[in-house]
Amino acid sequence: MTGHIRRRGANSWEIKFDVGTDPLTGRRRTRYATFKGTKRAAEVELARLVAQHAAGEGVDPTKATLRDFLDRWERDWAATNVSPKTLERYKQLLRLYVDPYMGAFRIQKLRAVHLNELYATLMRSGGSRSATLAPRTVGHVHRVLHRALGHAATWGVIGQNVASLVSPPRVPDAEIQIISEEQIGVLLRHLEGRSLRAIVSFLLGTGARRGEALALRWADVDFHN
Repeated sequence: MTGHIRRRGANSWEIKFDVGTDPLTGRRRTRYATFKGTKRAAEVELARLVAQHAAGEGVDPTKATLRDFLDRWERDWAATNVSPKTLERYKQLLRLYVDPYMGAFRIQKLRAVHLNELYATLMRSGGSRSATLAPRTVGHVHRVLHRALGHAATWGVIGQNVASLVSPPRVPDAEIQIISEEQIGVLLRHLEGRSLRAIVSFLLGTGARRGEALALRWADVDFHN
């Protein structure tokens, strides 16, 4: 297999390489990719792509969709580098709010304007749900995409993490609403005689988070003190 690079811009290169003969037409097949960096780095990337195709592992980078990459990212990186709960949340955000709108986008064609459009759409319609999304939730979507596309850029799938060029919606400041002593009394009386009352009393008395409360063991309790 052979190939070469051609300058496209000040720091951008077109990589062109041969991937063999089409068995149906007998014509030579060529693949193209865009790369941002130095000329030497582009030459190294060309060598890597040629070697990858020679080993039978090549995928035409110009045809990979955002869905293709995110599926691989979940399977090959997120599944082994984040907690199961975080992975579940990542999958939920991508499945509900990214894939329906942008899954079919070719990842190399993805631009900052497309992410801006996605966030605006989610704020208006909530994606695949009927209700609009809160700015905080759209911000979570942005952070997942920023992380995934950051890896895409690091791994040479794309030339730049376009999510770094986009700002998530501003989350307005809101004062936390705390229930009154009277409301606490009503709640505890309602739970009288129920097993849930003990843990609710603990949560109200300590302000512990749900995960902290569920992780408690009897060994954590010092009855003497």
